[in-house]
Amino acid sequence: MSDAATAKASPIPEAARPTDRTPVWKLARRDGAIVLAALSLFGAADAWQVATGLGIASALAFADAVAVGIVLGTLAHEWGHFAGARWSGGIAPTRDIRSLFPIFDLDLQKSDPAAFRAMSVGGNVAHWSLVLAVLAFLPLDSPGRVALLASTFGFAVSASTTEFPIIGRAFRGASPIESFAGLTGDKLRRDRWIGAAAGLVLYALI
Repeated sequence: MSDAATAKASPIPEAARPTDRTPVWKLARRDGAIVLAALSLFGAADAWQVATGLGIASALAFADAVAVGIVLGTLAHEWGHFAGARWSGGIAPTRDIRSLFPIFDLDLQKSDPAAFRAMSVGGNVAHWSLVLAVLAFLPLDSPGRVALLASTFGFAVSASTTEFPIIGRAFRGASPIESFAGLTGDKLRRDRWIGAAAGLVLYALI
């Protein structure tokens, strides 16, 4: 293979790639522990509500479900972004373990635009997969469990409402920087309210 072909195949030599600030396995262990703790807290509150039917137990189960749904959705979303960026060959070194979110930085200048598109799609595939997993594996026979599904659904709606326009612009040929056009604090807040409303509607319907 010629030098030119080699340079084209590997625009960023492996030795020149930035190193991870935290090994991936350490981040996975940390976030796995967060998932276990969150589900354990929810499970305890849900069991208390089912066993006693007390108003305070129902309120706690609902509050825990909302919080846990957001935590699980955020983790799925971030790891989906990370997987998409890495699997597509993007320059995506991990952050310090003390930095909770995001867990990595994608170099928008040096990474191929395809890596940005894969990163964006990966996050959305992950949080909608979480919604499907909760729907498939969690019996919806208590208010807390319905609230957990509604919370993950609301998170997914909120995140996708924000990111689908970005993904659309990226696939139409916009650069990663151009794809973020129109993303403001007001839009983020509006999208959060849209997600919250969607979750509440699903909770009421079920």
